[in-house]
Amino acid sequence: MEGTLGTMTPAGTWTEHLVVEGRSYTSTLRFTENGRAMILAGPRPGSVGAGYWNRTGPDTFSFRIVELEFDEHGVFSGWVDIDQAGVLSGDTFTCGGISHVYDADDRLLASVRAEGRSTRV
Repeated sequence: MEGTLGTMTPAGTWTEHLVVEGRSYTSTLRFTENGRAMILAGPRPGSVGAGYWNRTGPDTFSFRIVELEFDEHGVFSGWVDIDQAGVLSGDTFTCGGISHVYDADDRLLASVRAEGRSTRV
């Protein structure tokens, strides 16, 4: 999608195929024109998140989202600090970065590399 300056923008809804430590996940992301970034569904059941995105070049951007996680009873179990850099190409984008995983008491459990490929819905 073209932005107001003739550059690509991630604004819209995307289906993401994410790989973290060899495991595959699918989620739905949404980016708004005013720089908000959201996880609408997944990658784990019940997880959602919000943050922001910034343009870093004509076809590149970065986004940061805090993903909230809940156990099977709906109790908050932790959160993930997601930091990704993306490259747009038409109705797809690829991204990669480091995610920091925390428990419900804000203790860092892991730092993992995440790679994704998304398609505009």
